[in-house]
Amino acid sequence: MTLLNNLSQPWSFADMASQGRESRVIIMGSTGAGKSEFANCASGSSDFLVGRSLSSCTTEVCTSKPFPVDGKIVTVIDTPGFDDTRRGDAGVLSSIAAYLSKSYEQGIKLTGVIFLCRITDIRMAGTAQRTFRIFRELCGESTFGHVLIVTNMWEKEKLEVGERREQELSTKYFKPVLDRGARMVRHDGTRASALNILRHLLDNDATALTIQQEIVDEHKQLANTAAGKELTSALREQAQNHDEELRILRAELEAAMKARDEETRREVQEELEKKREELARIKRDVESMTERFASDKTRLESRIAETEAVNRQHVERLQDMQNLVSQALLQMTKFQAEAVQPKEAEERQARILAEERLANMLANMKHREELQTIQTEMNKRLCALQDEISRMKLGRKGDEQCQADPEATETCASRQTRGRDTDQRERDEERIARLAHLVNMIVGFVITKWTKGPTNPAIPKMC
Repeated sequence: MTLLNNLSQPWSFADMASQGRESRVIIMGSTGAGKSEFANCASGSSDFLVGRSLSSCTTEVCTSKPFPVDGKIVTVIDTPGFDDTRRGDAGVLSSIAAYLSKSYEQGIKLTGVIFLCRITDIRMAGTAQRTFRIFRELCGESTFGHVLIVTNMWEKEKLEVGERREQELSTKYFKPVLDRGARMVRHDGTRASALNILRHLLDNDATALTIQQEIVDEHKQLANTAAGKELTSALREQAQNHDEELRILRAELEAAMKARDEETRREVQEELEKKREELARIKRDVESMTERFASDKTRLESRIAETEAVNRQHVERLQDMQNLVSQALLQMTKFQAEAVQPKEAEERQARILAEERLANMLANMKHREELQTIQTEMNKRLCALQDEISRMKLGRKGDEQCQADPEATETCASRQTRGRDTDQRERDEERIARLAHLVNMIVGFVITKWTKGPTNPAIPKMC
């Protein structure tokens, strides 16, 4: 899934260098620190031979195949370990310096440098401290911001013990570098952890290490570089220690011979020979550092060119794969959109119908309330009209009775003034006409409302 996410971001080999999207990270440290294992873990490959002993399996500088991380092309560079039981530090430094200088001549710079160390080491031995001093001089203070000190093998140590050692390393041995911009992180052995470590370096500008500038730009011999001087000083100190040890062993050998202690004499003799060989190797390393560097550089020239050509082909294959993945993702997105559209249309239509039903229901409720109000008001007015008509009918009935009875007529004539009958009759006729017109208006309004409503209301009843 991580590879799919990385490949889904567009890039091309032609423009990645110009856009700063190519990152090269070199890994250094002592023998057995887990450099090759980290390189395999980060690159997701098995390009690097991993050892399980104190002897280094990496005898030459090796590069991984380029791989994508967050839209950038990353190449990790594995190096031989210092303090190798079979190879001197002078040979290791010569090999690393030859690769760095030759790649720098071809315009290749580094985005970051990782120094790996085991959290399981009980103490920082003298050889380990010497290795870190050479590493520090090799990088140079100006590039400490590109340096990550990575502690690994946490799964092999108790957390509280590892944290105490981490605190000691950060406040004592690595403090000068950390104070000048380097960072210290943990690696838990997973690829996710390795990639997160690389992400700390991907945004850095590519830079040249001090040893690259000294050899290529300043035309210094390896022995005259800062790292070369540090190593030479350490080897001479080691040679002096061996001289002292040889003197002690010779004295022990003479004592054993005088005592005729054959077993002790044989053991001392063997140890003496080892020390002589080690001292001779140290002297050869110091004297032949320049010649070995020139030989390593010549040997690496063609190999670096071949590696770069292979890496370009690999990047082009990644480009083709990325194009296929992009097309597949585009097609998948199209299919998903086509599958979703009918469902969205159905859901939208269902929402529209539900909204229409709700609006009709609310309109019907409001319509019924209005009709109920009109019906109530109409009933009141009709009742008042009926009462008025009833009173008028009673008045007419009284007049008819007065006309039928002469005596009653005479009595009525005496109670009313002349002309009252005529005026009263006119007023009654006008009132009846007005009431009739009002009834026609009410009935017309009710009929209009009744016919336009969603349901026919009940016809109002007379009081």
